[in-house]
Amino acid sequence: MSTTVSLSDAKARLSEVVRSVRTRGEDTVITVDGEPAVRLVPVYPGPRTLTPAETAGFRALLDSLPRIPRTTTEFDAVVLVSEGRR
Repeated sequence: MSTTVSLSDAKARLSEVVRSVRTRGEDTVITVDGEPAVRLVPVYPGPRTLTPAETAGFRALLDSLPRIPRTTTEFDAVVLVSEGRR
């Protein structure tokens, strides 16, 4: 997903736009008269630190895995798919 910035905004805030592209790892499209003109892309987005909300979401997901009911009987996945079940 890319951000769109007008040329006049990019000129006024170029340092901020460049830092944003570098830290988010996402491209920014610069428009001239409302039309896309150029795309500013990061050289290397690199790994990013997860937000506290993302970390909490992953932990909640991992904690919930043992509560998923599991069948103890054997099954044939091909038969289940052909029957329209999952």
